[in-house]
Amino acid sequence: MATLSPSSALNSGNKGSRSPSIAGSTKSKSSFLSFRSTASSRSVVEENGLSITERFFFKTAPNKQQVLMCIMLRLRMPPSVQAFDPARVVDLVRIAQAKHYRLSAWVDHETLGALPFCEKASDLPTNYRLLERKSDNDWFDVYHDEINTNFDTDDVTRPLWRTSILMPQEWLPKHPIFYDRQVAGFGLSVPASVPDSKTFEIMFTFHHCLGDGLSMFAFARTFLDVVDAKHLNSKDLKLSEIVVSKDPPPVLDNLFNPNVVEILPGNASPISLVCSACPTSVKNVAAVGMAFKALGKKSKRLGHSDENPGPDAPIVPLPSSQTAHAAPPSPSSSPEPQEGPSRGPSPEPIIMGPLSRTGSGHTNVRFMYFAAEFTNVLRKRAKVEKTTIGAVLVVASLAACRAVFVHGVRRDGGEVRKEVPDKQGWVVTNSIRHILPQSKLLQGGDRETDEALKVFGGYAGSVSNNLKINDDSHIWDRARHIKRSIMTSFRASIQRMKVANYAYRHPKIWKAAEKRIDLSKMSRMFSCEVANLNAWEYPSAPPDAPASDERARVDYFGGGLNASFEGSRGLFSVAIITLGGNMSVFVCYDTKAVSIDEAEVFFKAFAQTLKRMSEAGHKATVADMIY
Repeated sequence: MATLSPSSALNSGNKGSRSPSIAGSTKSKSSFLSFRSTASSRSVVEENGLSITERFFFKTAPNKQQVLMCIMLRLRMPPSVQAFDPARVVDLVRIAQAKHYRLSAWVDHETLGALPFCEKASDLPTNYRLLERKSDNDWFDVYHDEINTNFDTDDVTRPLWRTSILMPQEWLPKHPIFYDRQVAGFGLSVPASVPDSKTFEIMFTFHHCLGDGLSMFAFARTFLDVVDAKHLNSKDLKLSEIVVSKDPPPVLDNLFNPNVVEILPGNASPISLVCSACPTSVKNVAAVGMAFKALGKKSKRLGHSDENPGPDAPIVPLPSSQTAHAAPPSPSSSPEPQEGPSRGPSPEPIIMGPLSRTGSGHTNVRFMYFAAEFTNVLRKRAKVEKTTIGAVLVVASLAACRAVFVHGVRRDGGEVRKEVPDKQGWVVTNSIRHILPQSKLLQGGDRETDEALKVFGGYAGSVSNNLKINDDSHIWDRARHIKRSIMTSFRASIQRMKVANYAYRHPKIWKAAEKRIDLSKMSRMFSCEVANLNAWEYPSAPPDAPASDERARVDYFGGGLNASFEGSRGLFSVAIITLGGNMSVFVCYDTKAVSIDEAEVFFKAFAQTLKRMSEAGHKATVADMIY
């Protein structure tokens, strides 16, 4: 019996066959594959299918910005690696790719199932481009380019993720790159690379339909596992012998099978509950946390709504890709290393087309960094005040948003006490990977080694609320309030998933709900959305590793979600990763909704608030932080 392949899907006219609903076909082509279905009778989607939320992400209209996430690593080669071959790095990416089912598969538009490309790592299609690294900050603009450029979801011959690698001139022929940005100030500067070292940056950009933020970090860990002297110096990586994963990640929705009693509080109607629980709904029950007053007047007070940009709100120019996307040279045309490892033909790089208005984004990003010496002090101070570093990051974001609102009112000649709201809404993403079958977290397992945290898939929820916060509010009291709210809102997060799951099992309810969903009305209804991937040990060698350590050094890192897609909930999207105590913060915002001066106020106020909180007393106020 013939199997379905990317080429046959294209030839059969599957390209462009977009169904109006996110519900897949009842006749799934995945049944023709070699793997056997192990899903129980309660499964709501095929075991290799996208989850309900992921289907929303995948079905983004062609002329809209997709939901994208990107993680970057600045790596330094081990001292024992004398020569560097760019194609070897691409092969290491393929090895890591082969270990994750979602990254080695294409998505069928009809069934919304992920189907394997091939059997062996040597045959995997891998999207990548090679760029010259002229200075430490070149990657800033490459990251902006990545986070704003859509994938072609109709092209089933390529995976929905890609890699960009920046390397020094001696490793690659001269190649055009973007302009520089200079930033300075506490928390606002990225650490400089080690002089005279073998350093490069690598970025992985993923369509959010493939997985969540922790998945992005899970792949980075898988990649770093093979970036060592052994693999870099090996004469033959034997890619043809590495088997591509055929085990789909568990689908979160298949772990639920709610009945009507579980999802109906009081006399609420099923349709209204579905609309309130859907991740892209205008009537989201989590909207109790909206900053109605702050964001409801946004177009008047900030002066630049999406529909009518004001003259005083210039759009931040995105990187010009017409020069950056010139065809990069094949790795085989790079200067031959003196003692480079022997290998087969180099894979061909992709050429990312120039950004256009259709399907491209307007996300800008600021990259921030707080060293372990500082974060350790801040963490101890938070513990004394009986709160958490996670809650501190949320309250710092809200304080920074208040500084933005005050700035806007003063700029426009308004009265601060009357026009700046004393309540703001916030959203925090959370992980529910502990419910996956392979997780040992509830039994006290080690988070660093837990198998559920190594899976590439979608297992994120969110909690949200509103917070009274004004100049006179005690900053530590507000942080304790957020900590309690996060802890008590987890049940509501699970409840929303159950409601959507129940509706998806009942087509009439689901179709009625889909008609009421309006992504655009959900955009920027909260002041901030905070995604904290928590604190980890370095998955590779730390920056100060001894020369005897054969692993690559991770000198800098970070990642986050774009902010200009319909349904992006926060005015500012704040993503945090902490390795070895060193904390990276990437802040994203939509340049059509936030002006340059407002963004700068946020960045400086956020960093200033964290610094002052590390020294603040018990009764310190918000005004003490932001003014």
